[in-house]
Amino acid sequence: MIFHELIINTNSLGYEIVTGVLLKAGISSFAIEDRADLDIILTNKSIPVDYIEEGLLEDSGGIVRIKVYLAENEQGRLALEEIRTGIEQLKKESEFDLGSLEFIENKVNESDWQDNWREFFQPFPIGERFIIKPSWEECVSDGRIVLEIDPESSFGTGQHETTALCLELLEKIPVRDKTVLDMGCGSGILGIGASLMGAKNVVCVDIDKNATEIAAKNAAKNDIRNDAFTVLCGDVLEDKETYNAVKSRKYDIILSNIAADVICRMAPVFHDIIIEDGILICSGIIAEKKEITVGSLKESGFTIAETAEKNDWVAVKCIRKPKE
Repeated sequence: MIFHELIINTNSLGYEIVTGVLLKAGISSFAIEDRADLDIILTNKSIPVDYIEEGLLEDSGGIVRIKVYLAENEQGRLALEEIRTGIEQLKKESEFDLGSLEFIENKVNESDWQDNWREFFQPFPIGERFIIKPSWEECVSDGRIVLEIDPESSFGTGQHETTALCLELLEKIPVRDKTVLDMGCGSGILGIGASLMGAKNVVCVDIDKNATEIAAKNAAKNDIRNDAFTVLCGDVLEDKETYNAVKSRKYDIILSNIAADVICRMAPVFHDIIIEDGILICSGIIAEKKEITVGSLKESGFTIAETAEKNDWVAVKCIRKPKE
């Protein structure tokens, strides 16, 4: 299958704003390349240094590269045009320093993309309890929970700080026999992690059909039963059918690794569908948006129990307050 590969060069602040452009175009899953990703690879002793190109060892100077993969069809072409227009508007109108906003377009074969990843994607630990591995690699778990995730188009493998922060907060809470929602699931890595920790039921939701298909495939790779893992495609904020499907049950735990602006909009929904004293873990929050995001969560009826930070990224653990 042929994909349009879009590369947008920005910075930490620009990531949040560019994400808004992508969401408006219906794109919720994408790949992030920045210095932090490389640091994970460099500190993973199982990866031979020969696999890392010499140029990547130079400091990126704060550049964040966002990669998006769109199918070569009418839907993909429409999304491409909307993203291109949105980035051009940012260049002309933004009052903030968003980096170069360089916009690069390529055509790539899906099999070639995956073969390139195989050269350096090796097992790596997250937190104290998880280890992420691709299907073609063996690894010694050392008692960790093994999450098998392969690189798939634009969908996450867990190397970015936002995913790591979520998993690190998740591993510290009781999950066994709980009902869990993974909102904006992408590859399904968070929901799968919860399942492997013993969750009774997991529901994964994403507006991108490709994401939900990949999440279901990843769940199967991890031997998760179909009756314990539900995948829904739709926009909870815009699609009544999806909203009703999600709201048909109450959740003990909600995981959401999405942009801060979307978290703010979703906060009242989260409060409506989580049990009293239920736990909400949100990530994907750039440091500059921490205060406004925390404010929205508090206004919606959550108390902040814990915050965690990596570089310029923030995750929060919240508890739903009782109704007054």
